[in-house]
Amino acid sequence: MVTQLWMAVLLGWLGFVAISFMTDTQMAAIAGLAFGISCVVMLRETVVLRGLVAVLEPVGVILPVLALRHVAGKLGVEITPLTTVELLVFLALYIAFLLTAFDVIPVEAYRLGYAPVPVAVMVLLACAYGAATGNLLVPLVAVVGQLLWVLGWGSSNWFDHVLHVLLVPVIFATLIGRLF
Repeated sequence: MVTQLWMAVLLGWLGFVAISFMTDTQMAAIAGLAFGISCVVMLRETVVLRGLVAVLEPVGVILPVLALRHVAGKLGVEITPLTTVELLVFLALYIAFLLTAFDVIPVEAYRLGYAPVPVAVMVLLACAYGAATGNLLVPLVAVVGQLLWVLGWGSSNWFDHVLHVLLVPVIFATLIGRLF
């Protein structure tokens, strides 16, 4: 159920982006919402939606939150952007994390996402970071990810709820966009 909700958000965001070139932001948001919900309801048992889910799994919290954040920003909600330094530091740390998963770096960081104490420490650090910087994105993703993890909805690893490999190209595109 959570995966279908996240897919509705992601497909709705894609609809919003596509339609926003042809109409105003409010209409694009409504049409995107209708598109996302319609796709998930009407395509639920099809190879199209199942294939998309298979490619994106585990969907986690981060991609839908970023999509909702983008739409909210376009609708006029004041969003505190992550700084270039924050993005670069996160990118370096996340690539190192991915390299540990592929045994390029001989550390098993991923296994920390199964244990309650390390997860609690990471969530508290994310909340402290958000309090120090005034940016709610990091603590929001960490806390919602922890909630889903504790409830057993989705992956049994907290990292699957808060990270996604698509963050690497998204951050690269964001950084390149800031150059221009």
